[in-house]
Amino acid sequence: MVEIQKTVDTWFGKIQKGLIGKIEHFVASLFFLIAIGAFLGIAMVHYWPHMAFLAILIPAAVGALAYVNRAFAIAVFVIFILLIFL
Repeated sequence: MVEIQKTVDTWFGKIQKGLIGKIEHFVASLFFLIAIGAFLGIAMVHYWPHMAFLAILIPAAVGALAYVNRAFAIAVFVIFILLIFL
């Protein structure tokens, strides 16, 4: 029984190590995709043209922040997961 627990702990350790290193890149990619979507949305925006720049700036800035700050990236990832499943 102890060997199985060690094996499972080893597996989860490897999974955790792989995920922690990738979460900030994943969250940053999500925000950059949102920025691309916002850019396409701006092409169709006819209302409030003075606010259109923020639709690109905010997702891109948050994506850059998620790329350099792991804690922020993990927090946003958890929020995304909660929004998806709740």
